[in-house]
Amino acid sequence: MQTASEHLDGLEWNQWPLDQVAKRGKAQWKELLGSASGCQNDITMGVVRLRQDESLEPHRHAQPETYYTLSGRGTVTIEGVVHNVEPGRMLFIAGNAQHQINNVHEEDLQILYVFAVSDFSKIKYHF
Repeated sequence: MQTASEHLDGLEWNQWPLDQVAKRGKAQWKELLGSASGCQNDITMGVVRLRQDESLEPHRHAQPETYYTLSGRGTVTIEGVVHNVEPGRMLFIAGNAQHQINNVHEEDLQILYVFAVSDFSKIKYHF
């Protein structure tokens, strides 16, 4: 069994290439566990950050995903149903369910995401 340890502050924020932002949104993320961590496992976990008036546009992927709100407030829309999120809120998103995140508040919205796959690159986003 491998052990992994990572601190969010020690990682750089990733984002979509500039030519894809209009389609995908301005979300930024840090991968805490998965292919980038060097730990061989069956879990990918990270934090997505949305600043005021930013979004992760509607998308889907085959893998189920779990969100857990760490800070801020916003909305997560899953298959047309809007869920208000605030710290402590967990959402399960079924595989292939269309979902989107929006932040219209001043405070950054940070959500922990988890996939039951070993490598983030195995997740094919469809916008």
